[in-house]
Order: sequence, then C-alpha cells, then structure tokens
Amino acid sequence: MKRAVIGWDIGGAHVKAVMLDAQGDIVCVLQQACALWKGLPLLEEAIKHVLHRWQITPEDCDHAVTMTGELVDLFDNRWQGVRAIAETVQAYLPQAAFYWASATDGAGFTAKVIGHEPQIASMNWHASAQCLATSVAALPALVIDIGSTTSDITLCDQQQVFASGWSDAERMASQGLLYTGVVRTPLMALGPLIAWTAPGQTQPVLRHIAAEYFATTADVYRLLGELPVSYDLAETADGQGRSMVDSMRRLARMVGHDVEDKADDVWQSLALAFKAAQLDSLQKAVQSIIVQAPKPPVTLIGLGAGSFLVAALAQRLALAYQPATAFMPAGDLQLKQDAEVCFPAYAVARLWQAWH
Repeated sequence: MKRAVIGWDIGGAHVKAVMLDAQGDIVCVLQQACALWKGLPLLEEAIKHVLHRWQITPEDCDHAVTMTGELVDLFDNRWQGVRAIAETVQAYLPQAAFYWASATDGAGFTAKVIGHEPQIASMNWHASAQCLATSVAALPALVIDIGSTTSDITLCDQQQVFASGWSDAERMASQGLLYTGVVRTPLMALGPLIAWTAPGQTQPVLRHIAAEYFATTADVYRLLGELPVSYDLAETADGQGRSMVDSMRRLARMVGHDVEDKADDVWQSLALAFKAAQLDSLQKAVQSIIVQAPKPPVTLIGLGAGSFLVAALAQRLALAYQPATAFMPAGDLQLKQDAEVCFPAYAVARLWQAWH
C-alpha cells in the first residue's frame, strides 16, 4: 500500500506544500511567505503551520523535499545552507527524504544530506521536468516554470530531461535559469530603458527608468489583473499596501512621476510596457534554449505563478501550449491550479510515490 505523501518545496521567499493521498490525488495545497534570509525560525514556523493547518502529525504520511532556500544570504555558502535547511526540516519531519539529481547518476531521494549537497541544492526545476517528462505526449517540449522570483526553462524529450546545466551558475550562463519572476523582481531589472506607448501615442517611446527599488513585477501584474491574491505574498517595495492606487503610485515613481500626475489608464499602459519587456527577455532565453536543442520543441508547458506568461510566449513563438494541470490526475480544478503554482512540491510528491 502506498502512503499519503507531502511534497515540500523550500525556497528563499516561500514554502510550498502539496499533499497527495495514497491514490496520488491532490488533497491539499498551501503556499506561504517565508523570508528565510531573516532566519531559520521562520522555516520552523512554516513547517509547523502546514502540519497544524492540515491537522496531521509528521508520522501520518511520507515527506519528500526539494529546496532552493540554500541560496539566501543567511548562509555563507550553498552547502552550508543545504545542511542547515535539512537539519531544520528533519527536526520536525524525521522521515523526510530529499530529492537529488546529477548528470551521471540520474535522480532519486536520500535521507543522508552530508556529501550530497551539490546534488540536492536547487534541484526543484529538475523534479518538475522529470515529473512531466514521463507524461507529455507531444515531445520534445520545453517546461517553463515562471515563479515569483525566477524562471526555469528545461528541455524534455523521449521521457528524459535535457539539462542546460547542473548548477545555478551553469544554468544562468546558458539561460536555462533567469532571475525574473512575476512577484519579487525589481522593475529596474527590466531596464535601463522601457519602450512605452502611452495613451494617445501611436509609437512606443523609449524612457529611462529609475535604477531604484521603487516597484516590483507584482505591481505590474496586480494592475493587469493577472496575479491572484493567493499568490501575491511578498512584501511590497515600499512596505505599503497592495491596492490598485498603491501599485500605480509605485509604478509612477519608476518614470519620475507621482500617481496624481496622470490618469489611471496611463499607469495601465506603463504596466503593459513592463510586461512586454519581461516577455522580451524571456523570449530571448527560450529561443536560446531552442537553438541548442537537438530537436526543436513543439510544445511549451507552463507552470508557476507566471504560467500566463508561458501561454503568451507560445503565441509569440507559434508553438503549442499546455498548462501543467493537463498532466495531473483528474480532480478538483482549483486544487490542480494551486498545485501548478507549487509544481515542484507536487512533483517530488508524485515522484516519491512513483519510485516507492
């Protein structure tokens, strides 16, 4: 008999958990903010919150874990971070197993972290791709996870994962990993110029933007109605609210204005300009991966809080698009959509059941 399992994805800004029952159906999904750079007690509280919210004990199910939180500047280096996170997790989830992957030995789970730090660190992208590689009918495909902070672009073909690198450094160099997301990315990272077509203009005008932490991509997608409240968990750039007016005020500062200077539709148009800039950078990365692929992908598979951008990329590139929800067992649609945003947590839970 298979047991229920919780998949955990422990990031630097969020903890995500997905529970599957013994049949592999999604039972519960939870994402919560966890500013790990502020200290490990926040991770402890996050784990306890999940268990309390779902009214379970650690012994009630298995626990499969992946992580990227080792990158936060709380730690001197990534290996120290992997060990510290694992020790914290195992203090509350003694039976936890950690997902690992490598170029030479494939992938699996281990309860022993010491000596396996390079294979465990930041492998959530691989878990997602590995999970989908065995499910996708139209291959080859690019699995694109656009989250709150980063975007992962991974080629799958013939039920295999074709990694663009095995460390963050390698994947950043090959554009398989981009530090751009739909919540936490400072808008100045999309500059230094923005092509902005304001209301009443027929052509975009290049505008310099402030190299200052005035606003984030959450402000953009909040204004455009594309960021659900349940995924909008990060602190705002100025520590103020998440209303439309607050978001427009922060956006206006990026081009040297006060929100009162212009009508609301002006700031909507500026939000669209920042979205286009982010799509441009993502498209260049996707095209770079496509050029390197042995066979060009025919499908883009979208996951993460920014999966709506993957759909837009597919349209730009004239490729088919499928959401990751299409490959999840039938069940409650909202649970599947929530699990798509937390897909690495779903993936490690799914792989754990498949391999045990």
